Amino acid sequence: MRKTIKIWTAAAVLLAVLVPWAAFAASSSVSVSGGSAQVGKTVTVTVTYKGDSLGYVNGQMTYDNSKLEYLSGGSSQGDAGLVQLKSYADDASGKISFKVKFKAKNSGNVKLSLETLETQNLDGDQDMGSPSAGSTVKITAAATTEATKESTTQETTTEETTIQPATSPADETTGMDQDLTQQKDKEGSGINYPLLGILAVIIIALIAVIAKKLRGKKK
Repeated sequence: MRKTIKIWTAAAVLLAVLVPWAAFAASSSVSVSGGSAQVGKTVTVTVTYKGDSLGYVNGQMTYDNSKLEYLSGGSSQGDAGLVQLKSYADDASGKISFKVKFKAKNSGNVKLSLETLETQNLDGDQDMGSPSAGSTVKITAAATTEATKESTTQETTTEETTIQPATSPADETTGMDQDLTQQKDKEGSGINYPLLGILAVIIIALIAVIAKKLRGKKK
């Protein structure tokens, strides 16, 4: 009987110690943001761990490397579809964050899955659980609008030209006549006016001489 009582007493003491410890044991949580991007653009996914006195995290995030290309924010070997996320806390805020950047390669929905391998408090003597999370990144095709196509076509095919008004044969003839007239005006009519003046003087002189002789004969 006494032995049984001792056993039950020991069990009660053990429960009294373990239950409060389990109830108030430190724990952590994690979240993964989603996002969207067009093919060829970049998208940033934020991974945030939280927990009282959180001091260290070690997790890994998987993704479809046929649609996303890892760029930065963690560590990855050969863009094999897995990003390692390890970091110690910078302060006692109880928060550790990662900014993981990807480049969108092909359209579609990409599922991101994060698993925690290890967590520790600031003192490094207590595990803070292994939370997990996930999200989705939506990738759409690169935008191509009809307006953009038309604008590009106009820019590449339009050439600035100056169109001269068409001229009829009659207009051309009139123009030629005007040019000849102007040329004649410039060159003159071809008459030698000084020579005509001399001839006129000679004729007048002859007439005067003849008239004088005729008058002499009458006398």
